[in-house]
Amino acid sequence: MKIGTSLFRLALVAGWVFVMVLSVRAIKEMGVAAAGDFYFGDFAHPWRAQFNGDFGMHLLLVAAWMVYRTKNLLLGLLSGLLAINLGGAFTLAYLLVLSIRAKGDMRRVLLGARAAPAAA
Repeated sequence: MKIGTSLFRLALVAGWVFVMVLSVRAIKEMGVAAAGDFYFGDFAHPWRAQFNGDFGMHLLLVAAWMVYRTKNLLLGLLSGLLAINLGGAFTLAYLLVLSIRAKGDMRRVLLGARAAPAAA
């Protein structure tokens, strides 16, 4: 395995662990229901609105990419919906699985069913 692929996968795992630790803490202290209240409530503060708006657009872009790269439309829509609702908890794991299935071929990771066959 190439060093770049190993570092990419390590970053995905580290990011996933980080997101999960933050998520578990938030759920334990405030519950799941509070997430929407804080996300939408923070739009009253200009910088929090900027951050949340930017984050929301990022989630929509990732979801659109998941639909684009997947041959099965239903699976793509499900993946996109999970990415929007679960954020990095889903997306980082999704990318790790894709990286393993594609054997580190980033062209296949990014383009999925739309990737041209590898040149011999």
